[in-house]
Amino acid sequence: MKSFSERDVRRHYDLLQHGPELGLTHLKAMDGDHVIGIGLFDNEADFVSECLRYNGLGTLYVGVNPRSSRLMEDFGGLRNRMRTLFMDVVEDGDIDFVTGMAVGDPDRLVRPPREFLRDASVLADGEIFFPLDKAMPVSRESLQKVRRLLDVWLYGECVSDGIDLMQFVRVAGTAAQDDGWLRRRTVFRKFRPYIMDGITAEIEDLKDEPA
Repeated sequence: MKSFSERDVRRHYDLLQHGPELGLTHLKAMDGDHVIGIGLFDNEADFVSECLRYNGLGTLYVGVNPRSSRLMEDFGGLRNRMRTLFMDVVEDGDIDFVTGMAVGDPDRLVRPPREFLRDASVLADGEIFFPLDKAMPVSRESLQKVRRLLDVWLYGECVSDGIDLMQFVRVAGTAAQDDGWLRRRTVFRKFRPYIMDGITAEIEDLKDEPA
């Protein structure tokens, strides 16, 4: 198996539903627990090109939700290009929109998300990926509230601060350095190119329910 699949990288980018009007796609290269490269992208072509350039140098991870375009005020050199950095430049709260969720514990899901499982993609590490059909705006002030709403929709309750909106997942189609020679590439466990109508409305309806 080749260590890079442009088709799967493009599929993954499309699943994220990022766009320049929503923010930037956050790509990170890791060597074990150490950051070795960071890039922020506003288009698919450059994202795919830099995934190929860094392929095999480290494990590539992408942020599930787009990062705020405001980051370009201080980090313009990272636009559409991976740079060798040893720490991340994005902090919790650097996000303006939620476009999806990657859930690693599907057995805990309650009825609403289970209705969408048939059409959900499963990522390399077993995360169920739920793409929202309509991007949800979020601000630093509303961050905790949105995280809790997502947690309640997924699990029926919120026992902590809620879903991590800054979460990363491995980029499908890129080299999987820790998987041995029998699997040289990160692959989807299940790929479904569907947008799931109704998810955003269900989550937003929770705002009106009594606490």
